[in-house]
Amino acid sequence: MRVSMSLNGVFWGVFLIILGLFAVFKTVFHINVSLFRIGFALLLIYIGLSMLFNGSPWRGEKNTVLFDNRDFVLDKQGEYNVIFGRGLLDLTTLPSQPQGQRITVNVVFGEGVLKMKRDMPLTIKVNAAFSGVRLPDGNQITMGEYTYRAGEPTENSGRILVEVNVVFGSLAFKEE
Repeated sequence: MRVSMSLNGVFWGVFLIILGLFAVFKTVFHINVSLFRIGFALLLIYIGLSMLFNGSPWRGEKNTVLFDNRDFVLDKQGEYNVIFGRGLLDLTTLPSQPQGQRITVNVVFGEGVLKMKRDMPLTIKVNAAFSGVRLPDGNQITMGEYTYRAGEPTENSGRILVEVNVVFGSLAFKEE
């Protein structure tokens, strides 16, 4: 981690010095150098090298996938985001006696897979815009809202509320 942070600082220091030198050359020596093009090219090189050697520079938090592929470990309540990536959410690991749990899943320009037990008491509220959401009952939502209910709650447990928002992405439900 320390090496990564020091190389990060070195890169930005060298980057700013080079841009400053090019600005001086342009002003004093009338050498026409495109600062924007060189700066943009160096930035792309830096992002590419950091992805090769350090992994994705956009790690995000533990509940967010950004330009990556991840399997989520679900908490009792939480919000999970998949952006330009792929995420697997396993609802089968949740406790068998849910008490009003609420889970939010957001998929934007990505792909999500939500695994669930066939008899799990769920209420799934889907909001979709230019996307493909395939529900366990066979319905596919591309635009609009839809509510799906699965399983029957017992006397001492309630339904798990899963709110799903998908924009320009896809989400599929897999029953076990």
